[in-house]
Amino acid sequence: MAASRGAAFLGILAIAHFLGPAAFGQFSLIQTTALLFTTFCALSLGQMATKITAEALVTEDPTRLGTALTVSYGSALVASLVFMVPLLALSPLLASKVGGAEGLSGSYAASSLLVLTGFLTSVQNGVTLALHRVRQQALANLVVAPVVFLMMLAAASQRGVGWALAGYIAAQSLIFLSQERVVRRYRKEHQVPWKWRTTGREDWAVLWRLGLPSSLAGLLTLPSVWLSMVMLSHSIGGTAAVGNFSLGNQARSMLLFGAGVIANAALPMLSAAVSRNDHGGVTTAMRRSILLVTGTTAVIVVVVAVLAPFVIQRFAPAYAGSVVPLQWLLLSAVVTAPTAIMMRKATADGRPGVLLAGNAVFAVVLLAAASVAMRLHAGATGLAIAYFIASSIQLLAFTFLTRKSLRQPAPSAHSASSRSASSKSAS
Repeated sequence: MAASRGAAFLGILAIAHFLGPAAFGQFSLIQTTALLFTTFCALSLGQMATKITAEALVTEDPTRLGTALTVSYGSALVASLVFMVPLLALSPLLASKVGGAEGLSGSYAASSLLVLTGFLTSVQNGVTLALHRVRQQALANLVVAPVVFLMMLAAASQRGVGWALAGYIAAQSLIFLSQERVVRRYRKEHQVPWKWRTTGREDWAVLWRLGLPSSLAGLLTLPSVWLSMVMLSHSIGGTAAVGNFSLGNQARSMLLFGAGVIANAALPMLSAAVSRNDHGGVTTAMRRSILLVTGTTAVIVVVVAVLAPFVIQRFAPAYAGSVVPLQWLLLSAVVTAPTAIMMRKATADGRPGVLLAGNAVFAVVLLAAASVAMRLHAGATGLAIAYFIASSIQLLAFTFLTRKSLRQPAPSAHSASSRSASSKSAS
């Protein structure tokens, strides 16, 4: 996954290089607007897809598995339409009021395709994880990674926001199509049919029980992120400040994507332990996953934070103002990493209320801190510090909400052997 995402990230750097801070700020506003509601909603549907596909896989019933795949992909298609239509209708207004350039209305309209690819790719990732086809998906990503980068590089070299966006959309579409071949091959090998006509209301009920509440939790986060960037775009420095901030935020997003990959791998373990009522197993899985994701993120952050000033000065001197915001955003990524595991624990428990509470804390604190930063004319650095503050308080909130699972002692070898002996005696 890091291959394709890394190639896309390098493509974003190429776009930033060819466009310059001001135009790159406009590109980032379009990208963020398109993904305003998509990212966390799609992530929630992807986790739902993992859950229902894995449960169907256990039954070894191709018909039930086909139903699970139909619900997963069907929910992605419906959700994408729900958000694509308003984005298309409001594109002229968004171009003038958000981007400050009416000539970009076509780009805002075209960005609706990012909504479609965002939902489909997230569900696709969830299905692939449940089907144990991660290795095949990884190979597909490795093959297309160079092509993804070259497509974005060629588009960026045209030095236009519209061209850059078109290249980004094409790259995301290629990633989805290459990964979909893995799912298609599985369906063909195991004779798993689509069940569009026979899927009943009870099959779709999982959307209301889990998918929708989890998506609502995500809706609390992205609007606050978008509003904070709009605040920055209307402050002193305007879109150039957004460009400096966005360069650092791309690195933060890349780190959080990696944390999400680890967290998604922990989700089946947490779900299995919860279903067995194995409190010790839940605690062990959470502690080890949190240690892994936080340690990995911290090591990468240290390396990037040390190298970033020299790299930016050498290759992108126009973005000298992004160094300090980047360092604050990297710190916020370290703080945010453990919450990814805690959020998966809430999903395994079927407690979307925990997600709602934790994300609400982040949204409120971010908007308040960003407002103060803009009043102080702190620019991109002030907004980056606001992210760090909001992420830190969100971590405290999630830690409080999941404290019982974190404190539950893991089973000792003696107690495990005693339970095993007791089980044998009962038999």
